[in-house]
Amino acid sequence: MDYKDLSKKLSDILKMEQPAVGIKLLKDEDFPEDYDAESKYTFCQFIMRAREGKKMLAKADNISCANGASALGFRPVPEKLMNGEFLSILGSFKKEGAQKTMEEMPRFEQDSYKGIALASLDNMDFDPDVVVLETLPEQIMWLSLASIHEEGGRLNFSTSISNGTCVDMTVIPHKTQEMNVSVGCYGCRNATSVPDDHLYAGFPGDQLESIVEALENISEKAMPRTREKMAYNKLV
Repeated sequence: MDYKDLSKKLSDILKMEQPAVGIKLLKDEDFPEDYDAESKYTFCQFIMRAREGKKMLAKADNISCANGASALGFRPVPEKLMNGEFLSILGSFKKEGAQKTMEEMPRFEQDSYKGIALASLDNMDFDPDVVVLETLPEQIMWLSLASIHEEGGRLNFSTSISNGTCVDMTVIPHKTQEMNVSVGCYGCRNATSVPDDHLYAGFPGDQLESIVEALENISEKAMPRTREKMAYNKLV
């Protein structure tokens, strides 16, 4: 599959300023040699660095956020997270609410993967399990429409405003095999360069080609008419 071409089409149609990021879940220890496996970041920072053009490798020993590392199955969930104490100290939840959030959070099973490779879509040398975008709501609207363009139906997005990239953008799209959209969380908005007006979207990597094809169809009529605000301009 020509990911550079798909990346260009995705960016051009949606008018994104930054490329999407591909995520590969690795089950063995045969890690890519040209990937940075030494730098320590939160998982949302790994995604940020990949978006900036770097090839990154996240593992149990270099994910600096215990919340993200445990959600991805690299470490056991710390007791202070599970009992709600940590999130209540941050001020994002009351302790009881934090505990319920942790109990209901989707996670990968422990030791499911040995590492996670990340690279921008136009810089990948692997087939992604998940594709992640960080961009404007209008662009995510079209992306979401593209995911149901052929079969229709309704989309159900899942988030707890916690673990916005590790769970919302990685665990959920991979487990459900459906697109998910997240408004982000305390961690990713605190630790990365994400602008205040950006949201996140993640979808299974094997849907990339069909989503780009759907976007090409949508861009022929619905997208330009909406972006030109044809109906609104009749009022002014």
